[in-house]
Amino acid sequence: MAVKHKEANYLAIDLVDPMLGLAKRKIEEVYKKEQKEIDNVILTRFDIERILLILDKTDAVDGIFINFCNPWPRGKHHKKRLTYTRQLEHYKEFLSPNGKIYFKTDDDNLFEESLIYFKQAGFKVQKVTRNLQEEPNFWENIETEHEKMFMEQGIKIKACVAHLEAN
Repeated sequence: MAVKHKEANYLAIDLVDPMLGLAKRKIEEVYKKEQKEIDNVILTRFDIERILLILDKTDAVDGIFINFCNPWPRGKHHKKRLTYTRQLEHYKEFLSPNGKIYFKTDDDNLFEESLIYFKQAGFKVQKVTRNLQEEPNFWENIETEHEKMFMEQGIKIKACVAHLEAN
């Protein structure tokens, strides 16, 4: 998306070095193919639970993309989910007033429970699909390796777009 939208800056965050390495290689490959300089992407290893140490209201983030995060299926671990209510409250601290969260996953339970978390945190889910592959115009989707792998296994990709409800 960054190469298509040079007017926007992208910050990719993960705790897993191999995922950041894969992202770096993919970014370099796409920019080289387009013969463009990488000047709007930063990759960083950081614990998203501590995101407020590096982002705040002055950053005015227009979009948060949460792609195939760990579903933390055991109940006692739900609070570690990137879509858990507490984490959504953190995102509200730097999400611009018109900002949106774009979320996609292969995990049914994570998806359905995340729809509840969004509502609990004061977000309105404006679009929902339980089969992203059948809705090519759902959003400007860039297929990830995980997404391709899951679809090849016959697993449907669930996705939603949420924004803060007006006060």
